[in-house]
Amino acid sequence: MPEKVIVSWSGGKDSALALQKVMDDEKYKVEGLFSTVSEQSLRLPVHEVSEHLLMKQADALGLPIRIVPIAEKASNEVYDEVMKRFFQSCKDREIHKVVYADLFLEDIRSFRDDLLKKNEMAGVYPLWAIGSHKVAAEIIEKGFQAVITTVDTEKLDERVPGVLYDQQFLHTMSPEIDPCGENGEFHTFVYGGPLFHEPLRIQPGGRFETLGGRFSHVELKEK
Repeated sequence: MPEKVIVSWSGGKDSALALQKVMDDEKYKVEGLFSTVSEQSLRLPVHEVSEHLLMKQADALGLPIRIVPIAEKASNEVYDEVMKRFFQSCKDREIHKVVYADLFLEDIRSFRDDLLKKNEMAGVYPLWAIGSHKVAAEIIEKGFQAVITTVDTEKLDERVPGVLYDQQFLHTMSPEIDPCGENGEFHTFVYGGPLFHEPLRIQPGGRFETLGGRFSHVELKEK
């Protein structure tokens, strides 16, 4: 029998590819997605994608999604308690593994694994150590459609949000920028591709900034 898993969902390209890899793996059965959002803004922190659009994505993918609200600037203790309750709800459904789309950052994986271990859960990392260039190429080759939602303005131009994630975007980037944005240079939102029953109809709206202007975002809206 395949093992039940739940996918940590950012709404971005890496999450989409990780989801496809576990859906194609006979060892696993995807029970759904989950996203942590700010209680105040109802957005995914840093990515700043709205809860509404995350739910629209899940609907287009034909999967349930669990939204886990967390207070802005929550302490580690509060975060741990929120996640403890969420993981318990997973275990109540006989889900003991969480899929993450991390590529190579050891500190983030160690943080996740420590938290999972405390809650008698385990992680699955289908993109780990593949390499950012290969992952970027596979995302585009498989036909995932994504738009840049956020950039770190210390690394990329503040006008980039709203640009499509495609070969042209990759060719214009400096070699110092990871092609998947794994170091936080940019974040994406997937609106179509091989897993979608139909693409989402979205358009870029106004721009806004967070963290004192360090991060520049574009507001995505439904057409």
